[in-house]
Amino acid sequence: MASIAFPKISGKVQLSEGLTYGYVQVKPSPSGVKPYILLLHGFPSSCYDWRYQIDFLAKEGYGVLAPDLLGYGDTDKPTDIEAYKSKKMAGETASLLDALGIDLVIGVGHDWGSGLLSKLANYHPERFIAYAFLNIGYQSPSSNFSIDNANQMTTEMLGYPIFGYWHFFNSPDAAELMDRNPECTDSCVFPADPLSRKDNLAAIGAARQWFEENKVGPLASWLSSEEVETHTKIFAPANGGYGPPLNWYKAQIRHFNDEDEASIPAERSFIEQPTLLVTCSQDPVGAPGVAEAGTRPFVKNLQVTQIDTGHWLQLEKPDEVNQILKHFFEGLSAAKGGRL
Repeated sequence: MASIAFPKISGKVQLSEGLTYGYVQVKPSPSGVKPYILLLHGFPSSCYDWRYQIDFLAKEGYGVLAPDLLGYGDTDKPTDIEAYKSKKMAGETASLLDALGIDLVIGVGHDWGSGLLSKLANYHPERFIAYAFLNIGYQSPSSNFSIDNANQMTTEMLGYPIFGYWHFFNSPDAAELMDRNPECTDSCVFPADPLSRKDNLAAIGAARQWFEENKVGPLASWLSSEEVETHTKIFAPANGGYGPPLNWYKAQIRHFNDEDEASIPAERSFIEQPTLLVTCSQDPVGAPGVAEAGTRPFVKNLQVTQIDTGHWLQLEKPDEVNQILKHFFEGLSAAKGGRL
């Protein structure tokens, strides 16, 4: 939540679509050599999850734009699931760039932010110099998504399903169960053992059991008590809770995106710009093999690197992630003669 986590560099703007988006913005160094980096968070997150990257990139002279995405933080939280259609949210992100006078960016996405970045690549590729997908890879257009088929495919590929929790997130009582006990939710989302996500989230029925039984487990050691407190405050029911963010899942599961996805021209499925994929060796849900298999056929200029972390790589090992991003960005600059 921009105003809670970054009060001095946060703002709000009403887009041409009528929605208000909250964001963090740091302008690039006066030299104008380095571009803006657009940071797109996932679930359940906010721009707060980019706290280590915002500071690092700003010190390196890059411009930074980290919005609270629709349903999160300082941004509007519609209750209508149709509001969370991917094409619509990609258009709003482009409108946010317009409203702030930002032309070209390098896009960096994590988790659902990678999904949104994928749609920006399909619908608004002219706005991007390059892309970086963290943990979750590029999502090519698909008009026949099925959660059951996806679980069957990953079971055949990995030996277990990775989307079991989607059934719970699609249920009418999921938000209420997640809102009622922050300790239960936090310890499921940020577990001390990242591999436990295989049993507590990926397995079919496991997420519902976790929340119905109100389980609480140990938290990741890389989270301080102050950071947990801030995250809890951002997702407090008074600030909207988990209901609006869950609409991202519901829109996908309930086929709200199918018509738009089917209309994407075949050539827009492919990414021409340089692209980085960073996978996580200890995330059984964001499985590296699945991420790379879904990305490589559609990207002509792809770099892949793996980091020894769980799902929250940018928080667990921020220095390493920052250096990976810096190296990728500097490579882009070198290829263009020192200016992007």
